[in-house]
Amino acid sequence: MCYGVKHSKGTEAGWGPCSRTVLLGSGVLALAYWNNSIAVGSGLSDIIILDAVTGSQIDVLSGHTDRVNCLTFSADGKLLVSGSDDKTTKLWDVQTGGVVKTFHGHTQAVCSTSISVDYIRIASGSTDKTICLWDIQTWECLYTIEQQDTVWHVIFSPIDPQHLISTSDGEVWWWDPNGHQILPTYFGSHISFSLDNTQFALCNGMVVKVQSSSTGETMATFYIDNDANYCCFSPDGRFVAAAAGNTAYVWDINSPNPYLVETFVGHVDVITSLVFSSPNSLISASDDESVRFWKIGTC
Repeated sequence: MCYGVKHSKGTEAGWGPCSRTVLLGSGVLALAYWNNSIAVGSGLSDIIILDAVTGSQIDVLSGHTDRVNCLTFSADGKLLVSGSDDKTTKLWDVQTGGVVKTFHGHTQAVCSTSISVDYIRIASGSTDKTICLWDIQTWECLYTIEQQDTVWHVIFSPIDPQHLISTSDGEVWWWDPNGHQILPTYFGSHISFSLDNTQFALCNGMVVKVQSSSTGETMATFYIDNDANYCCFSPDGRFVAAAAGNTAYVWDINSPNPYLVETFVGHVDVITSLVFSSPNSLISASDDESVRFWKIGTC
């Protein structure tokens, strides 16, 4: 049973008490956040940098020749990694807005990217059913990991650069830096880790689970009415959010009885990405050409 559920409908444009909306000229495919800056991957090949406080555009990074599917900031916010339908992965200098390096190797679209916490490696996953592990210093592809289907999601552990996680064909895989599988697989389509790496959230159809990173024990299980395609933790680890269709859900997992806190409704098309910008602020991107900023507990 869920208690304290609030249904918050976002405004069509502009700012409001429950949500603020930025309308863009194309579908929004990816989000990344760092220190009040939001990187937005668009269907028009550009990366738009927004101010998370005002919603205003700060910069535009141009270099890809097709839509941008994925974005990841480095832990210090100085670097940004992007992947595109143009089959390339790019490393950007955030301060100058310039491309540091373009990585060529995939034969199809790049769906997901990640950068290790020690800034040594970049991982990219593609519809060509491979993961490429790149050395940032030498620009070389260290390893290519082959999977059975599209690699929808890759992520380095937030505290251990020796561990890489990927999702493909409805399963979650763990890898060492040499491309060897190190743990059994889980069923799921998207995975996210808490900042302290003690827990992970796993989307698997209409179920979202929170599990212990050390033991795999299930800490909480949530059921929704549509397939979840994206999940994330708040910076303080209190909340887990998930996107399913055009709706975002937020659960309080610190309670002795974890429960649904918010159901955010406002997008008119599929939510493609979610990210917390503060312990009680959530940002969502959608194919409806908008980015929405939600405040938890204000409506």
